[in-house]
Amino acid sequence: MKTYDFVIIGAGSAGCNVAHYLQKNGKRVAVIDQEGVAGGGSGAAGAFLSPLPGKANPYNTFVNEALAFSLAYYEQLLPHALSKKGVLRVANENFDDDKLNSSAIKSRFISAVELQTLTPNFKQIDGYFYENAAILNPREVCGELLRGCDFYAQDVKELCFEDGFYIFGEFRAKNIILAQGVIKPLAQTPYIEIAPIFGVKIDVRTSTKVPFNIHKSISISTNKSDGTIAIGATKERHDTAKMECLTSCDKCTFYVNTEAGQVETLLREADELIKLEDLEVVKVYRGARATIKSYFPVIGKIYDFDASLKKYPSIKNGTKIPPSLLECYPNAYIINALGSRGFVLAPYLAKILSENILYDTSIPKELSSEKLFYKMARKN
Repeated sequence: MKTYDFVIIGAGSAGCNVAHYLQKNGKRVAVIDQEGVAGGGSGAAGAFLSPLPGKANPYNTFVNEALAFSLAYYEQLLPHALSKKGVLRVANENFDDDKLNSSAIKSRFISAVELQTLTPNFKQIDGYFYENAAILNPREVCGELLRGCDFYAQDVKELCFEDGFYIFGEFRAKNIILAQGVIKPLAQTPYIEIAPIFGVKIDVRTSTKVPFNIHKSISISTNKSDGTIAIGATKERHDTAKMECLTSCDKCTFYVNTEAGQVETLLREADELIKLEDLEVVKVYRGARATIKSYFPVIGKIYDFDASLKKYPSIKNGTKIPPSLLECYPNAYIINALGSRGFVLAPYLAKILSENILYDTSIPKELSSEKLFYKMARKN
């Protein structure tokens, strides 16, 4: 039976980045995903790498640090798959002019008159230009990240741990990492309450030259290497829908017969920003991204919630039991809830998680599964 150091379940941005980091550190790594490499939400992602404006706070500081790290990382990994031309942020209800103007990160205001000198196709808009922004090809990048790893396109229904190994038919692994996104988790983690958000992206051909990415309520990319541009948005939330994701979005009954309306909305909102001439829709992508209420992603050990509370019931009353004494799934870790910024956050998180596993370095509190475990235990 073939033996790996790590099996990673999920071949999206999170799983592929962790696999890459571990493999580069000399580990034998296999990745499993029934939908293929970047076959779910990551493959459908716009893969816009953009800063998060506003006055400095813990979340946007984390996002912008991750962005700086990830841009340098992708430029070294696969430079031709990255188009770094900056982004124009146009004010909207979430980021008004005051918020954009007082942002902690450097920007330059571009008036409607100046935009017209770049291309007369711009509508009567203005905005704030951030140089440190890009777009990448998600499927190509994920494929490159898995170079040197083995990939298996199979469906894992449950975890089987025997004699110190997780068993997957013809192969096994000492450690597992769950990077499943919105899919029903293979380990019981009630303290990680995933709320899927739905996004749609279209690739279009146009004769219009778009000088840089544009973002308002939707995102429009600069012209990519294949001549197309991407238009994408996060449009619907599952928050009020009591459902579990068991398949990919293109097969999900929740979205049946909605594609035409979604494309029409994207094109209408894009036309409010810039006129795209000789327009042809090439492909439509749909996918769900995983989030939690705190907005921060989550990485770390997978704690067995019920077994830990049974062993230490006083946790419910606020007793601080050291994490090392909690019951855990053996040699099991998680990376999830990257939301709509998967390709921004994934390299940064993969480094933190992998170094924690390999070298026992600490995980920042706001990212740790440990924090979410104690929070739910005390709530109960």
